Amino acid sequence: MNTGQNQLTPVEVVAGARGVDAMFEQLVRALDTSRAVAPIPGVSKHFPASMVEAIRIAISLDSPVQSDTIAVLSTSGSTGNPRGVEFSAAQLGALNVFINSGGAIGQDFKAPPRWIAALPVTSIGGFNVLMRSIAAGLPPIALESVAGAGVFSAEEVTKALRLCGDSPAMISLVPTQLRRLLSTEEGTQALSRCATVLVGGSATPLSDQIHARDQGIPVLFTYGMTETSGGCVFSGVAAPGVNIDINPQTRVITISGPVIATGYRPQTSTGSLELFQGSFTTRDFGEKESNDVLHVSGRTDDVVIVNGVNISLQAIKEIIDAHPLVSDSYVLPDLTAVVVVTGASEIIEEDLRSAISQRLGNIAVPRFLVVDSLPYLPNGKPDRQRIQSLAHPNLYG
Repeated sequence: MNTGQNQLTPVEVVAGARGVDAMFEQLVRALDTSRAVAPIPGVSKHFPASMVEAIRIAISLDSPVQSDTIAVLSTSGSTGNPRGVEFSAAQLGALNVFINSGGAIGQDFKAPPRWIAALPVTSIGGFNVLMRSIAAGLPPIALESVAGAGVFSAEEVTKALRLCGDSPAMISLVPTQLRRLLSTEEGTQALSRCATVLVGGSATPLSDQIHARDQGIPVLFTYGMTETSGGCVFSGVAAPGVNIDINPQTRVITISGPVIATGYRPQTSTGSLELFQGSFTTRDFGEKESNDVLHVSGRTDDVVIVNGVNISLQAIKEIIDAHPLVSDSYVLPDLTAVVVVTGASEIIEEDLRSAISQRLGNIAVPRFLVVDSLPYLPNGKPDRQRIQSLAHPNLYG
């Protein structure tokens, strides 16, 4: 890696299609001139001033970047303060051919794809759509609802698909968007018309995975994070060149390969870049099935100890999400399950208590709180702080 250093150019990205289009043009110029850019969301109801300020601090605009750095993005901050991450064009583009050609879905497209931009381009999932659009030679079709500028709907996805013409249509979504589309006939038809549907950002409930596949939708459920240039494992299968190692003692997942970002930005004015050197150890537990397919079984910070017994919050959530009348859930470390249900919640709670007790023991049965909906961050990840405030309004309100 070239160790020369250059300055970083911040780019404010407004919500909506206009912001996506402007960032796309900025990125094209950045790649042409080798000038690194840092997309920063404009202040809005979905990106409050405090969140934007945390992103600016994480990106560390005053610190120089490596000479091969093309972009700096921030992590979601869903488990704490966000971190700024440096990328080269090669790292961000390592999977462009694999995905754009249809290889990820087991196809061989004869024409370059047209990407539909449905995610904030200030986060890795949406930024990847820009990079892959540039690689395809076609600008993305941006939805007006991006980054909370409007309400995401099947109608606008259908409209965007018409603009794709004969090009294979590709779209990246988060699980909540997938569920919204699957809930209507128009949305399901729109998904079926896509050549590739990537779903990532957080775990997709098994019921939605089964529903999408039963409908014949060409969907891939991705695993990855900002530090790995986004999704690099597709429905459990690592992309070419990506290696997945699982520590036999701790079961923690480590990812290596060309997708690994350069490193974390300095956290202080006198700090230095924290290099990854081609390998990144995640905070996730995992195991490989007999066919080498990766199964992510939870996060290291999602295991709590009750009376000396280790309890996986992810295991509790999977049981809850498997109930046909549960549409969403989140399990907090104090064993409070915040659940969105349809139907009689008391009856559902009895079913869930029984199922959790049978599989994990009585000690893992949580307290249930039924809510109308769960709050999410703009990048589609659950907003843990707001969920905690729902469960404990006196402490976080």
